[in-house]
Amino acid sequence: MGGVDFLPDIEQKFQKRQTAYKVRVRDILNSKYTKTEGSASNYLEMNEKKISRVNVVGVIVQKLGLDNYKTIMIDDGTGRISTRVFEENVLLDKVDVGDIVLIIGRPREFSSEKYIIIETIKKINPIWAKVRKLEFEKNVIKDDVFSNKVTSNNEKITEEIVDLTPTNKVVKLIRQFDNGNGVSIEELSSKNIKDMDKIIDMLLKGGDIFEVKPGKLKVLE
Repeated sequence: MGGVDFLPDIEQKFQKRQTAYKVRVRDILNSKYTKTEGSASNYLEMNEKKISRVNVVGVIVQKLGLDNYKTIMIDDGTGRISTRVFEENVLLDKVDVGDIVLIIGRPREFSSEKYIIIETIKKINPIWAKVRKLEFEKNVIKDDVFSNKVTSNNEKITEEIVDLTPTNKVVKLIRQFDNGNGVSIEELSSKNIKDMDKIIDMLLKGGDIFEVKPGKLKVLE
């Protein structure tokens, strides 16, 4: 009986945490922003999806500290967008102009200008920006909202690079060993994938996986 007690907590967690969709800057800039009232989250409308959290990869091209907030301008090759924080955040001290970063945040709009409120920001290896670009070109991102076609000449190269990324390996392992109750972090750690803890942390923050209960992971389908 005790095992059922955590189910309401899980449901409550899902209600509070929306998926952070992997999107491009131009997708954000070209989408319609809807402001809601009450407890519902504001959202972007993209291809019949209501997106309240985004996962964006780009290079920092400007970093400013203003009176009541700090702003970081990023460019992902499809456009530029301002990302902001309105309180002290030590994570901003760890990144600078020229860094490739992964940002999880909530889209907002003020005076017709769209921007992102930063929840977390992390400096990443430039290879991840290339992988993200290839994911969109190949349309392998599950929640990609604007798909592109890829030529047959690039198809094999794209598959080789994307399918062998550590994050995809971890996601595949979770799917493979999940018997319905999730996969333990200890079991994943035994698979000898480099930086497993960092990858799991990134996937959790990105909304790709979640903890069905402490130490047990599932892929967000």
